[in-house]
Amino acid sequence: MRPAGAAQAIVRSARAAFAGPSGPALWRGIVGSILLTLAGFGVGALPVDGGPAVALGLAGYTFGHGATLAMILCWAGVALLLTSWLALGPRATAGRLPVGDAAWATALWSLPMLPAIPLFSRDAWSYLAQGAMTGAGVDPYEFGPEANPGAFTTEVSPDWQSTATPYGPLHLSLMRIIVAMSGGHPEVGILILRVVTLACVAAMLALIVAAARRVGVDAGAAVWMAGASPLTVIHLSGGLHNEVVPLVACLAAVVLTLDRRYAWAGVLMGLAVAFKATAVIVAPFLLWIALDRRRHSAGEGRFGSRPVMGAIADTALAAVVAIVVFVVATVASGTGFGWVNAISVSDRVINYLSAPTAVAHLIHALPGTAGFADILAVSRDIGRVVLAIALVAVWWCFRRDTRTALRGILVGLLVFVLLNSLAWPWYYVWVTGFWFLGRPGPRATTGAVGVTAFLIMAIGPNGSTSLYSPVITGIAVLAAIASGWWWWRATADSRVSTR
Repeated sequence: MRPAGAAQAIVRSARAAFAGPSGPALWRGIVGSILLTLAGFGVGALPVDGGPAVALGLAGYTFGHGATLAMILCWAGVALLLTSWLALGPRATAGRLPVGDAAWATALWSLPMLPAIPLFSRDAWSYLAQGAMTGAGVDPYEFGPEANPGAFTTEVSPDWQSTATPYGPLHLSLMRIIVAMSGGHPEVGILILRVVTLACVAAMLALIVAAARRVGVDAGAAVWMAGASPLTVIHLSGGLHNEVVPLVACLAAVVLTLDRRYAWAGVLMGLAVAFKATAVIVAPFLLWIALDRRRHSAGEGRFGSRPVMGAIADTALAAVVAIVVFVVATVASGTGFGWVNAISVSDRVINYLSAPTAVAHLIHALPGTAGFADILAVSRDIGRVVLAIALVAVWWCFRRDTRTALRGILVGLLVFVLLNSLAWPWYYVWVTGFWFLGRPGPRATTGAVGVTAFLIMAIGPNGSTSLYSPVITGIAVLAAIASGWWWWRATADSRVSTR
């Protein structure tokens, strides 16, 4: 399609989205996103110089009554995004939400955040500092950002100044490039990182649509859950978390496996793991998809009559390619394999979102128990064992065909987030990315809606955890219950029609 024709098609799609039933929700979400961006200049993960508000002579917006106003705007924006997403949902799960409407929701709720301060986390500043370390020849797997003083290090949270990075070599290579492009200015680096993140979100939507159409699930619903979700808009588009890059690579690997392009699937899996180790969870399930492809081919009289051996050969090819790509990416980064040992540094974080941590808190609250650190160490060790067993069990139980393999990926990712030693709200973006590809039932989706409402209140706009405030935790629980109750009633008709 010619550029002029493509532009006309985009305009027609936007007009159709705003003129149709999705219009009010789209507008409401845009307002919510703008409010979040404005609020971020007062209570977001501000740079040490105070950011744009101070530069414009509005330093009062970052403390006192000004910060209170910004906080009100922030949570009003969150509420608008959540309710806008919910408003589109019943049509999405009923198969009546056009893919274009869901994609426009994602784009129009994300783009206003382009000039924003990092929201709900200071991790983006740490990413850039790690890239600056790599460029300066300081090993981020051995030292924390404080070992490389400079403009980027200054922006890192004090909690992480002395902490090595748990991210893969490809993450460091990307951050090194962004830092070089920024000219040494952290704020410019954030803008470049946001452009990269938004491009990755767009790629995620395209791959989800491709996967959904290949396996026969509604693409509009899949994009609604993965893209328009407040988890994506707030924590990827706003918070700039690096989950989106390996998630995109894993989705691409799934699509390529569905298309029987196993070597290329291996390339993407190698890149995904070289970015973040979470991607390893997806890889084993590609064997079952390859086996299902082989069985269909055998039934059609193609590719021989031994599907098991053929699938093993296909997967072995993908695995070998993935290992080669992983090694090459690691060597090219110049950082070595130190990140394998550095993964455990994340254990420093303690919050209730991790089941082993929550259990440790509950046990410690009982009279006569040992110190919290000792209880936490034991609960996390048990959690690791249970997680390993559970992942193997899920992999084996969800082996029947492509449909069950995709559900297995969904369940495996959910098990990982729940049982891992550390969990953050943005980790659940992995789950939403595969949600409708795994064909969950109405009750599961109702639960996911409620959990989403809870998770977006679990972190404050400056990145501080809210889970240790009984008041905020109680409000979050009530929001989750209310959202789930509303959702169950709003989708009653679609549940009846599908029986």
